[in-house]
Amino acid sequence: REEKERWIRAKYEQKLFLAPLPQSDIPLVQQLLRAVVEDDLRLVVTLLAHGTKEEVNETYGDGDGRTALHLSCAMANVVFTQLLIWYGVDVKSRDARGLT
Repeated sequence: REEKERWIRAKYEQKLFLAPLPQSDIPLVQQLLRAVVEDDLRLVVTLLAHGTKEEVNETYGDGDGRTALHLSCAMANVVFTQLLIWYGVDVKSRDARGLT
């Protein structure tokens, strides 16, 4: 039982079995936003797996208040939109113009 619990903690809490993130000085949220815009499914999934709910819900850095969900919806990307929702993005988040 202890071994099973250690394995579960290693996998789900410590995320030891995930593919490593690409080396980058760019914050995870910026990488996620770029991956959404560039339609990079593999990178979006990897970043979501490594990210926290706070990181997934961070806004774009230029002050417009858009999140990865805003960008995904603007691009009509149903796959990314669903993935973001599954990963806990705030569907009620509003951008600088008050749009969800």
